[in-house]
Amino acid sequence: VEHPVTEWIAEVNLPAAQVAVGMGIPLWQVPEIRRFYGMDNGGGYDIWRTTAALATPFNFDEVDSQWPKGHCVAVRITSEDPDDGFKPTGGKVKEISFKSKPNVWAYFSVK
Repeated sequence: VEHPVTEWIAEVNLPAAQVAVGMGIPLWQVPEIRRFYGMDNGGGYDIWRTTAALATPFNFDEVDSQWPKGHCVAVRITSEDPDDGFKPTGGKVKEISFKSKPNVWAYFSVK
């Protein structure tokens, strides 16, 4: 699973949480992790200083995490030739059409 799938349903910025832990900040002190576990002083990174100052440690094994929010689907389309060992194959992209909707996120990379 690509990390945006987990981020979307858990509302946790995984790369930012990894950087925080890499900087020596305990995981229990990361605001989005606290919110995911339903702990007081949880929130987003916009209130980092306030949350970090008020947060108290908790045992991850003794608390329940929140249920995932919504649904998320990740799709990757590739162009490969199954008759040639699934080697990448080329062609022209004639059209990409994506209808924007609320709470829908997409990105594309076409060469």
